[in-house]
Amino acid sequence: MRDVRHVDTGEFTEKAPEQHDEALDFLRSAGDDSFTYTDHEATKVRWKIDLFLMPLLVVTFVLNFLDKGILSNASVFGLREDTHLHGQQYSWVGSIFYFGYMLGQPISAYMLHKVPMGKWLTGNTFGWGVCILLGITASSFGAIATSRFFLGMFEATVNPAFVMITAQYYTRKEHSLRSCIWWSGASIGSFFGDLIAWGIGHGHGSLSPWKYMFITFGAFSVLWSVVLLFLLPDSPWTMKFLSERERRIIVLRVASNHTGIKSSHWKPKQVISALMDVQAWIFFAIAFLQSLPSGGLTTFNKLILTGLGYTNLESTIMSMPEHAIQLTSIIVAGIMGSYLKNSRCVVMILFNIPPLVGSFLIYYEPTSHMHTRLAGVYILLTNTISYIMVMSLVASNFAGMTRKTTVAAGIFLFYSAGNLTAPQLFIDAEAPRYPTGFRGMIASFLSMIVIEAFLMVYLIWENKRRDRKFGKVDPNQPQQTDSDFFNLTDKEQPYFRYAW
Repeated sequence: MRDVRHVDTGEFTEKAPEQHDEALDFLRSAGDDSFTYTDHEATKVRWKIDLFLMPLLVVTFVLNFLDKGILSNASVFGLREDTHLHGQQYSWVGSIFYFGYMLGQPISAYMLHKVPMGKWLTGNTFGWGVCILLGITASSFGAIATSRFFLGMFEATVNPAFVMITAQYYTRKEHSLRSCIWWSGASIGSFFGDLIAWGIGHGHGSLSPWKYMFITFGAFSVLWSVVLLFLLPDSPWTMKFLSERERRIIVLRVASNHTGIKSSHWKPKQVISALMDVQAWIFFAIAFLQSLPSGGLTTFNKLILTGLGYTNLESTIMSMPEHAIQLTSIIVAGIMGSYLKNSRCVVMILFNIPPLVGSFLIYYEPTSHMHTRLAGVYILLTNTISYIMVMSLVASNFAGMTRKTTVAAGIFLFYSAGNLTAPQLFIDAEAPRYPTGFRGMIASFLSMIVIEAFLMVYLIWENKRRDRKFGKVDPNQPQQTDSDFFNLTDKEQPYFRYAW
């Protein structure tokens, strides 16, 4: 790697089309056509971004997962009784969240172009906090289902926004680890959710225990939205705690990804391009398949544990090791994906093996082998790695703002469809073993392993095809080109090579 990077930004401004990346306007405003910075400066700026941005994303994701997953804890602390749920109604309360999520996805994909990203995410955080608070008034299936529907709409913005933020602030090599860092909020949120639920479950008050959970989590989200309002930047060049020079370094180092940074122009032809891409549909399939087991666990985790023989309170304690296992797997996968060149597809395949084994243990082991089946539940939690790696690959492999947001929205639509379907596989009449649900998990993990192997082969083949057609490119020596700020797609850039 070179110690000094010299960039002639004048050629970017001279050739820029009308619908260019907004980062180019920032570079134009500096009025200097030549800029030099060192690798040491770039590393220092990256650390500043990490220390400022990552805590904001992690805490937001913690609250996002707490509020989404609150239903599982609430289910064993009186929610089903107080809202008079019977039959498959609890499963539908779990599913209807994802109807709202599916409606929120295209809205978020469009609004991320048109509205400052930090403000949009702040407003939605406030909205889902209010939905949780209003949930305590529910006394029927219709009321709690309505609350969950709008909760899904507001929470739908988090994943696509975080994918865009990862792409805006970090280079392709850094996407995997940063995606894993903010996704670790799911494990942290689940752990604290269980801990808080366990504490509340021991208390006595005028309200049912599940209502105290809703009040606690909803209030935290509303208060956190105020913090985001003042701290979360809308773009790399609006980070107020950085100097003008440091902001230019952010823009120029990330521009070498060739994936674009920010454009308010919605390009319909990029939507068509995304929907005709084989890679996009492979991502959609992985998102759907991965969400079948994860969606079932999100809604039925505590019921599965009580089905093993644990009490309601014991189930909240016995689920805590799950989150430690999940967090460890996320950290290990993030490090592997970042420091082992082109390893993300391999990481996905490897981390689908433990949950596949866990599904077999739960499904085939007799009820009397409680501890063996509990071990099977614990290792199911490495299943989230495929989804995280797919999100990091969206940030790395799709250029063009509209194309990237379209693929991100598509992934989350299929993620929603899988999560919507998952609770229906856990049939109330089959409790506590839920054989249909675990047969679905086994089929999902086997299918993902096959599809992920195909994805790796396809991306390697596509890179070699481009090498033959356009000549080889050294990914270790990223170069700025005059089209890095022109909002072009990866298909339109002959020097673009895919991470796998």
